[in-house]
Amino acid sequence: MKTLVLQSAADQRPEWMQRCLASVQSWAAVAHYEYLFLGDDLFEFVPAWYLDKCGEKLPVATDLARLLWMQQLLREKAADCVIWLDADVLVFAPHLRIAPRTTCLFGYEYWVQRKRGKTGFEVRGNVHNAVAAFRQDCPILPFLIEVIQRLMRRADPQHIAPQMMGPKLLSHLHNTVDFELARAVGAVSPEMLRELADTPGDAMQLWSSRVQEPMLAANLAASTAVELAAEPAAVEASLHAAIDVLLSCADGFIGAESLVKS
Repeated sequence: MKTLVLQSAADQRPEWMQRCLASVQSWAAVAHYEYLFLGDDLFEFVPAWYLDKCGEKLPVATDLARLLWMQQLLREKAADCVIWLDADVLVFAPHLRIAPRTTCLFGYEYWVQRKRGKTGFEVRGNVHNAVAAFRQDCPILPFLIEVIQRLMRRADPQHIAPQMMGPKLLSHLHNTVDFELARAVGAVSPEMLRELADTPGDAMQLWSSRVQEPMLAANLAASTAVELAAEPAAVEASLHAAIDVLLSCADGFIGAESLVKS
């Protein structure tokens, strides 16, 4: 089966994100997947009216653009399966493989955050689209494209949530239709990133209690990573430190135990 890995990022991007992109390119070569990259040309797939309504909320435009790009490649029979990985996804375990048993799959994350108005942490499980894979003749792909455009036509431009067309929509649909999930491609919240870059603590312990299998790749969540520190340089340093730690976990990451072994 011919598999094609797709990614996109702005021309001006931080060095830590470049490390993520490089990790995906290296992994794709090891897995014998072909690789394609687009810059801002990705947005040429999106209808003008949709872009206008998104305004500066480009992640919402990317949610549709990736699907339209994948649909075009499948129609052109460029591959039997196309895989999208966000530019802030780090693949640190080379043995990761993404091969949907059904017609499509998405990622799954355990997101650790502080409890609102209380001490301690809470964890929430969400379906995410930092990874998405579709095979030929997948009925879900055109459905999602149609649904996202219908939602955008109805949306108030002043109240378009960043995750509206991605995790929020997919998590809602998953509760009904039960998508195939790639739990090995997860995500790390700012609280988890902070402990990865420094010292394992309560956030990592809570995360470990929920995971069902080792994480082999992680979405570093660029949109929320700014919460790590007040200064951009400090944020960048923390992300590099977290990347260094994860790259040492070639067998996968399940929490502090993985860091001891590495």
